[in-house]
Formats: sequence, structure tokens, C-alpha cells
Amino acid sequence: MAAAVNMQYSATYGSEAYDLDRVQGYALPEEEAYEEPSSQERIRQRLDERARERARAKAQAEAASQTFGFPLLAVVGVIVTVVLMITVLMGYIRLAQISGETSRVRSSIAELEERQEILEINYETTFNMQDIESYAVNILGMSRGTEDMYGGVILADRAQILAEDETAGLGARIVGFLKSLPEYFS
Repeated sequence: MAAAVNMQYSATYGSEAYDLDRVQGYALPEEEAYEEPSSQERIRQRLDERARERARAKAQAEAASQTFGFPLLAVVGVIVTVVLMITVLMGYIRLAQISGETSRVRSSIAELEERQEILEINYETTFNMQDIESYAVNILGMSRGTEDMYGGVILADRAQILAEDETAGLGARIVGFLKSLPEYFS
């Protein structure tokens, strides 16, 4: 730069810039002088910059997709979908197996219920009282009992305890006890 610059200052208002080209000795050397690029050069620079930005974006996209040109998320999604489809298919197969087992069990239950009815009928006919009485009278030669056989007394199905004579004294009770002893031991 120039060692001493002789400038005259005047009042400047607003955004008006100083024109340093008018000052002698302040001009830049020719090799350092900045030339404004032409409009074609500016367009070429913009196109080059855009091409570099696209190349950077493409490189970033390729780095993001780590599996042979497919995005990693798409590959994981396909794998999860296949696993879910196989799981659903296996569920349907198991459902078909369970349905087959259920129908077999139901048919065996129906057969067992039929057999139970037959066995109940056989059981009821085995203990038919009319058949038993007919067998006893006709085959075994037994006869039905009458009142004369029991001495005119028809016994009830339950036992009765006869009340003792409470007016009897102590001696009568002891004699009664001694008389009952031989009956007890015989």
C-alpha cells in the first residue's frame, strides 16, 4: 500500500461510499487488481456450484444406503413382513389341527353318550322289581308273605323302642335283666 495518502475529506451522509480510485497512489497493483467476472462466468460458476452440491447430496444418499443400493429400512421392513406372514400361516395350520382334534373328540363324546344311555337302560332293566318278583315266584318257588305268616302283625320298615313300665320297682327291673341275659348270650 502507499505510505502516505493525501485525501481531502468532505462530509458524507447516508450510504455513499468513498471513491478511492480518485486518490493518487492508492490504486492496487495490476496483479492484485480484482476484476469483476462477466455474466457468462458468473453463470458458469453458479452451475459448477450446483453440480458440486448435487454430487455431495448423491454421495450422502449413497453413504446412507449401506446395502447394495437398497435402503436399510426397506430391507428390515421386508424381513419383518415375511416373518409376520410365516407366523400367520403357522397359526392357521395350528388352528386346522386343533379343529380336527376337536371334531374327533366331539364324535367320541357322542359315541360315549350313546353307550352310556344303553348301559343305563341295561342297569334299569336288571333291577326291575316286577322281574325280580316274577323270578322269585316262578323259578325259585317262593310265595308272597301274608299277615298270618307274621302272626297278624305287619312290621314297619323302622324299629320301635317300647317304653318300659316306669311303675315297676327296682326288684322287677333286676329280675327282668337276669331273664334277658340268656337270650343275649344264645
